[in-house]
Amino acid sequence: MYEPSLVERMKHLLNTGEHADVYFLVGDGDEKEASLLPAHKLILRSAFEVFEAMFRFDAKNEKAEFASANCPVEVPDVEAAAFKVMLSFIYACDLSGLNGDNAMAVLYAAKKYNIPGLADQCLQIPISKLRNVFLAYAQARLFDLENFANCCLSYIDKNADTLLKSEEFLQIDKNLLCEILERDELQINGEISIWEAALRWVDVKCRQNAIESSAENLRAVLGPALYKIRFPLFAKDEISMKIVTSEVLTAEEKIGIYQFHCIPNNCAQLFYPLQFPSHGRIWTFGTISMDIEKVSEFAREPKESYRYSDDTVYIKGLPWKIMVQINQRTECTDNNEKWLGIFLWCDGTREDVNRSCKCSATVKIISQKNGEENSIGIICDRIINNKKNCLGFNNFITIVDLMDESNGFYNREEDKVTLAIDVTVKDEKTEKFISDPNKSNGTISMEIEKVSEFARKAIKSEHKSESVHIKGFSWQILAQISPKNENIYNEKWLGIYLLCAEPKEGAN
Repeated sequence: MYEPSLVERMKHLLNTGEHADVYFLVGDGDEKEASLLPAHKLILRSAFEVFEAMFRFDAKNEKAEFASANCPVEVPDVEAAAFKVMLSFIYACDLSGLNGDNAMAVLYAAKKYNIPGLADQCLQIPISKLRNVFLAYAQARLFDLENFANCCLSYIDKNADTLLKSEEFLQIDKNLLCEILERDELQINGEISIWEAALRWVDVKCRQNAIESSAENLRAVLGPALYKIRFPLFAKDEISMKIVTSEVLTAEEKIGIYQFHCIPNNCAQLFYPLQFPSHGRIWTFGTISMDIEKVSEFAREPKESYRYSDDTVYIKGLPWKIMVQINQRTECTDNNEKWLGIFLWCDGTREDVNRSCKCSATVKIISQKNGEENSIGIICDRIINNKKNCLGFNNFITIVDLMDESNGFYNREEDKVTLAIDVTVKDEKTEKFISDPNKSNGTISMEIEKVSEFARKAIKSEHKSESVHIKGFSWQILAQISPKNENIYNEKWLGIYLLCAEPKEGAN
């Protein structure tokens, strides 16, 4: 004869409400009417101190009805679904009802009734699965959960371009709006997207308060959040077509922005001070991924055929993509042999006042075999600007080697190859002379660390030393993985070069 387990018996008690001696009226409004939840004081009291204190009473009123169906315990600040998850955890350690949609509501209930085990489980839900990351961040601040709050902010930073367009963003309060708009780490599709998000937010607040969405009201409702928007980083046409026409900014504020764009060194700021932040967002690292689909078709395309990754990744406010190209090595014996070129590409079509930067990247063809190494190429400290917006390898791997299944890169079933580029972007800084500019001799040194790793990288991968300035010129050591013979491309050699950059201004 089957005997139910203790857990099954506890679940039965909870689900049926048999012998219940306490009832909770949970939720608010319409939810409240349908959410009279039965429970058992003995089980609750034996589990957690908050319930022990709640149901403790003296002998004088021992026979009095407490929290019957006619006189329930009202819990207006907890969602009914979250309360049910909490009861399931108390009765049977059952977390089957916990998910990304209700995790923050359950966390609130767990904190209210001091159930640390349940609270910990709520924090294990991946940030990406949460229904509302802004609410999650607010909860983290409320309960002083510093690590969880930082995880929420990091997720907001990385997904800002999508999250700022969400319905959840429109429900945040002004303090949180200011905090988010002020963040240097936001990865966004140009600074104009911050302005557009702020306009959507303020429009909702105006409608909620039944006031007109006039320029004056927009400015008033935004309040200090207006001065978190980096108007000086907008393109000139965006300022003319979207900012000026909105009439939200004063004449003095608009003149200050135009001066920033038009007057060298901003020498006239004394008369019309710039009232908005002008430094770029400083998120410096990101990963771009790309699936080359229908590889067999792409391989048959003519020389210089190319494709771009679908998604754009914003790093330091700039848009980055992967570009792949079919190439041929003219120096090879077999001129018909095709190669795959892989490039890091920064969109050069949009005007940007913070356009020039220094970039390093790790280019990878991802292995489809577990435990197998990726094919890697390194780009070190190259300048990206309006004139040069593409870095990479013309001949990263032959198409034959790419599609050779024994190498592990080609998924024949899906006819697909996966690429990734890890990108680090820094501000381009003017280098200082570390010695007398007239000195005519000097020594440059370089340590190649993790040599075994470097040796496995793709042909043309390189590593540079720091610059040393001699006679007004900038000198570096360049170490590069090279073939001994251009026609024998599988044998790797270490090439060592002395590089001389263009002379500093005024050098002869």
